[in-house]
Amino acid sequence: MKILKEIQEWDKQIYTLEEEKNTIPEQIEAINCFIVEQKNVLTNLQDELKKLQLKQKGKEVELAGKEENVRKYDAQLSQVKTNKEYKSLQDEIASLKADNSLLEEQIIQFMDDVQAVQKKLEEQKKKFQTTEIEQHQKVKTFEEKAKAIEGQSEVLTKQRNEKIKQVDPEIASVYDRIVVKKRGVALVEVTGEVCNECQMTIRPQIINEIKMKEKVVFCENCSRILYCE
Repeated sequence: MKILKEIQEWDKQIYTLEEEKNTIPEQIEAINCFIVEQKNVLTNLQDELKKLQLKQKGKEVELAGKEENVRKYDAQLSQVKTNKEYKSLQDEIASLKADNSLLEEQIIQFMDDVQAVQKKLEEQKKKFQTTEIEQHQKVKTFEEKAKAIEGQSEVLTKQRNEKIKQVDPEIASVYDRIVVKKRGVALVEVTGEVCNECQMTIRPQIINEIKMKEKVVFCENCSRILYCE
């Protein structure tokens, strides 16, 4: 039983390391998702900037066309022969100039919006560059940690496998089967007539069997191997 207790201490460490290692892929995935989210923020700002610039360009083209029409109608004013035609051209010119004034305001607004988004974009680029470096370093740290855990686990596993050769093969087989099912805890001390793992009260007959040390005795509730000091 003393040897099994030593082995169990190794097994507990092995399972603790295994559980710690199993959390690493999830943590790396969370980091990668965060990087993607930050990249998406950058991409969305780039898309927003392109859309604003296209809209601004469209308004500028529209304004240029209307300004050309104003110049054309201005030139025609000296050529008309009737007051009615003159009045009609003046009205058209006035309408175009009103439209142009509105277009100029819209263009100015687009210019302001473009400038604001450009500023955000530059800030996000700097932020993303820093974030990407930091997060990739975290991933590297986790990967190194996983390798270190693997190394520790291999050493402990080798030690426990050598030690368990000193145990009766039949008992060792039972122990190994339980330790896998119970995640590293196959052997439990009985204290005050209670199983220290599941807290179930142990019958006096079972306690007597444990103390006799003639056979392996199991907890009737959690099925672990019981022992008494």
